[in-house]
Order: sequence, then C-alpha cells, then structure tokens
Amino acid sequence: MNTYQLTAIGFDSLTLTDRPHTPPGPGEVRIRPHAASINYRDFALIQGIYQADLPKPFVPLSDGAGTVEAIGAGVRRFTPGDRVVGHYTTGWLDGPFHSSYHATKLGGPHDGWLAETITLPEDVLLPVPEHMTLVEAATLPVSGLTAWTALEEPDNLNGKWVLIQGTGNVSLMALQIAHALGANTVLMTSKREHHATLRRLGATRIIDYRATTDLVVAVREATDGQGIDLAVEVLGGDQLLRTVAMMADNGVMSIVGFLRGCEVHGDLIGPLLARRLTLRAVSGAGSRTQFQRFLAFLSRHRLRPLVGHRYDFHQAADAIKERGQQPSFGKPVIIINPSVINPSKEAPDSM
Repeated sequence: MNTYQLTAIGFDSLTLTDRPHTPPGPGEVRIRPHAASINYRDFALIQGIYQADLPKPFVPLSDGAGTVEAIGAGVRRFTPGDRVVGHYTTGWLDGPFHSSYHATKLGGPHDGWLAETITLPEDVLLPVPEHMTLVEAATLPVSGLTAWTALEEPDNLNGKWVLIQGTGNVSLMALQIAHALGANTVLMTSKREHHATLRRLGATRIIDYRATTDLVVAVREATDGQGIDLAVEVLGGDQLLRTVAMMADNGVMSIVGFLRGCEVHGDLIGPLLARRLTLRAVSGAGSRTQFQRFLAFLSRHRLRPLVGHRYDFHQAADAIKERGQQPSFGKPVIIINPSVINPSKEAPDSM
C-alpha cells in the first residue's frame, strides 16, 4: 500500500513509500480511508514549528474517515463495509484529561490517515452519522470536537451571548453548535465575502475587526451592553486582554489557540477577579466519550461541517503547505481512495 511518511523536519522529508498490507491483530480494525482532513498542526509538525522532537518516522494527518476493510479477533462493534471515523487522542477514552495523552495522538507520534489503509484499535473508532458524508466526517475529530468542548459540551445556550473569533474550522463549528442551541453569536472577521454564509450558519452579529476602531465597544454595543457569556478564544496573546474586557460577569473564556502568541502583557488577574471570570484550557480536543456525544448531537440537529478545498492523494504535500500558508474557508480535505463510497449511505455533499 502507498503511504506518506515524515522522516525528518521539512517537506522534503515527507516521502511516499510502499508498505506491505498486514492483517489486523486482536481488537484491531483495518480501514480503507476515503478522506483525511488537514489541520494547521499537520503543517506545523512537518515544518518543525511545533513538537520538532516527535519521534520519526510517522504517517501525518490526524483526521480521517473511511470504510472497514478487515477486523481482527474479538472485534464486535464493526464489520467490513461499515463507515467509521477515528478518534484523535487515542489514549483518552473517557474521564479527565492527563498530559500523558498527548503521546497518543494520531498524525504524530502515532501513524495518521495519510495512507491507503490504516489499522486502529476498535475502541478509537466511531460510526459516521447517517446524514453525513465520509468527507464531512473526516473534518470532525480535531476541530469539530475542540469546538464542542470549548462550548463546555453545551446542553443549553439559549439566549446567551457567544463570542467567536475568525472563520477557522473550530470557529465555524462553534458557530453552528451555538446557533443550534439558541445562542446569540458575535463573530469577528474581516472577510466580507463570507458574511452571507456566516449568517446562514448562525451569526447574529458580525464585526469587521479591521474596520472597527474599538472592538471592546463594538462587542458591548452588539450585545446591548450585556457583554459575552462564553468566548471561544483562538487568538491568544494580548488579544486575551481585550476579550476579558468584552465579557459579562461570570463569563467563561475557552482558550483554544494562540495565533497572536502565548504571552500576555497587561493586567489579566484584576479583571478576572473583579467579574469572577473563568479561563478554561481546551487541549487534546476531547475524549472518545465526548466525541460520541458530539456525533450524537450533530445527528439530532442534522448539522454538517463546512468542507473546503479537495485535493488528490498525490497532491498531499502541496495541500498541507497551502493549509499552513493560507487557511481556507471550510476545512480542506485529501481524497485518498475515491472509490471508497457506500452508495446506500453516502449523503449528498455539503459543498
């Protein structure tokens, strides 16, 4: 089978190799992927921007979905032909997070989805929602589940104000989830060409941050003076201080990313204490149990993620480079095995 391996830092070390097919062992499932999606993490690992010391070689890409090709002894939940999606942090099945789980992630250090077949333990696989395509399901394990946990696995956001920064994949899914639960959403973006789509996905207010002199005042006005109850913070850096100023009393900020950096210069503690704000770190996306609940939520509300550009398997290196250098609107995917489709179950595509 053909598979990409990262043998050292840099795209010159992302090589296409041939590996023999091996039968799945006890408790294992061999999958033929239809699609794998690209996260910024994949680009950062290849370039050595993030976790440059990860043991190599490994197969990149953390997110994917496909059909079961073969099962090992003792596998009970899946049979050949089933549509499955993989859980990202394979060691985190249930319960609270432990830092040791970072070492169990797919796409580095464990082999990921950029291969014609992948073998995984039965426990880290889940059925693809019936209303969803394999391409759509392939976008969910990292950014989709991160959005779900950033919103605190919501059961009721009705009437609350949720702040969403930008139009990255975590932000877009958080927007859809919050809207489905009746939240009011404030979305900050400079991309006017996407406003109509963002309103369709659930944006109550859209603020062009580049055309706005004072973002704190703009958010306060957008929320009728109330402020934000829950913020999905993807920027970090000194933007965190502005987000704090936008919050309502007892508000929660879920720290998801650090696009503006990891250092904060200014008074953070004072405003947190004054308004009893909470900072939550969201890392590792979530547990398998949380992923299961997230997929059930998507099924109940018939939500479908926004898919971006599609690439062929032989375009993998260029696809990952483009994701790192110019993020797309919607999550980009690589089609690995185009023939892996179950016509009786595959729903119409979202794009």
